[in-house]
Amino acid sequence: MITRKTFLKSVAGAVAVAGLGGGMAEAAGRPRLRGGVAYDTGVLHAAGDPLSRVRWSRRQLEQELRVIAEVLRCPSITAFGTEIGRLAETTTAALKRGMEVYVQPRLYDHPQDEVLAHLAESARQAERLRHGDDVKFVAGCEHLLFTPGIVPGATFQERIANIGEIPPEEWPKIMERLADFLARAADVARRNFRGRITYASIGGAEQVDWNLFDIVGIDYYPYFATDAEYTKDLAQYRRWNKPVVVLEFGACTYTGAAQAGGMGWDIVDYGQEPPRVKPGPVRDEREQADHLARLLRVFGAAGIEGAHVYTFIAPGLPHHPTRPEYDYDMASYGLVKTLRRRHHDEESPYRFEPKRSFVALARHNRGQAGIFTGPATETGQ
Repeated sequence: MITRKTFLKSVAGAVAVAGLGGGMAEAAGRPRLRGGVAYDTGVLHAAGDPLSRVRWSRRQLEQELRVIAEVLRCPSITAFGTEIGRLAETTTAALKRGMEVYVQPRLYDHPQDEVLAHLAESARQAERLRHGDDVKFVAGCEHLLFTPGIVPGATFQERIANIGEIPPEEWPKIMERLADFLARAADVARRNFRGRITYASIGGAEQVDWNLFDIVGIDYYPYFATDAEYTKDLAQYRRWNKPVVVLEFGACTYTGAAQAGGMGWDIVDYGQEPPRVKPGPVRDEREQADHLARLLRVFGAAGIEGAHVYTFIAPGLPHHPTRPEYDYDMASYGLVKTLRRRHHDEESPYRFEPKRSFVALARHNRGQAGIFTGPATETGQ
């Protein structure tokens, strides 16, 4: 599997942007940036497979959004997924709790016309729910990887694997294909949604004409040793003179996960039955929490308008308290760990418990006023 570092190196020459500004100083008196979360409503990863959230109910949704709004005190969520009905249900429930919602449809590995049709219907549903500026529409996620016809490969796994083999001279053509598709996606969004629109770009790897969008949106997973390096890197997104929102950021739950960034999930061997965590990774909730808290501080100082931790919960990656080889939660970016009644059964009910990263976000959003260490919560009934 190609690493995120190799991926970024492969496209570095193609995405260089001229005329970047200098570093961003923290504005005096700037209010604390309160962190939001990305909320998975269920993504279809391959035809015939179940959605990434097998169990779904209104009770479960309301329970989890209550925790997000009242305990974590998140001002906003990115609701992402494949089923438009679930996106609409989540948006409605989040709006009732006073949160703003970034609606992000995801349809992986389908023909481009089908992806655009899915965007159009999602945008129409989002427009019906919008009141003023409380709903924003995200015209897809990381199309370079997830939409066919831009990078060679029939599936996103194949495209990720192929990226490291693409010669440098091919990248301008790839970026042209990406630009063409993004123009079509933005047009579809505009024709069906009258609010503000954005796109979930791969931070540092996709060349985007942000004139097409109202908000600069990034999935942000690079790792730097110093805050100053983060500040310098984030400066490139400010040159468009538009609000910048981080639609995803975070780390998995093992030592070294912050450096692994967006490829941190690749520690599970799915070729075995049942799947096993590969030898080496050691569970480390503190690293995940410290990385999250650090980036929230950096984003606030850099003038980022919003930032969404990826992700609130990952039921498909349950925690095992006694068998590290089955502790799939190590490969999860979730703020909570799920514990299934039947660990290897995707249909099983589960409960969730806060991880250190949950506590870190709660403390940040409360201005360090308190720590939540509440009881496990049963869900999925």
